[in-house]
Amino acid sequence: MRIPIARAGDVRAALCGADVGTLFPATGRRPTARLFWLRYASRPRGSIVLDAGAVRAVRARRASLLAAGITGVTGDFLADDPVELLGPDGAAIGRGLVAYDAGELPAMLGRSTSELPPELRREVIHRDEMIVH
Repeated sequence: MRIPIARAGDVRAALCGADVGTLFPATGRRPTARLFWLRYASRPRGSIVLDAGAVRAVRARRASLLAAGITGVTGDFLADDPVELLGPDGAAIGRGLVAYDAGELPAMLGRSTSELPPELRREVIHRDEMIVH
């Protein structure tokens, strides 16, 4: 049974199912403490700009971010630092914990995984280390 928040005088009507008060529906699964921290309390050390295809992949398919979908990098960050994820228009679409240092990424931009040396053939940001707005 879903019970809305109502004025004291409307409690009986609310409990009987009348359309009174305000109902706050569930918004989905609660993120883990780590992802909650990443979204609300972390301070990004830089940003990664994604192309339109990468934005669709991380939003709709909840895919990991690969080098092929990155068009730009700013900031001076190290592996495991939080970074802001930006769409092609510069709007923030999320945050993630990056797997590479800022100095390693420019040589990888836009390249498919098969084109990269074996030691660089992993996600730039794994889907479990990313929160999308």
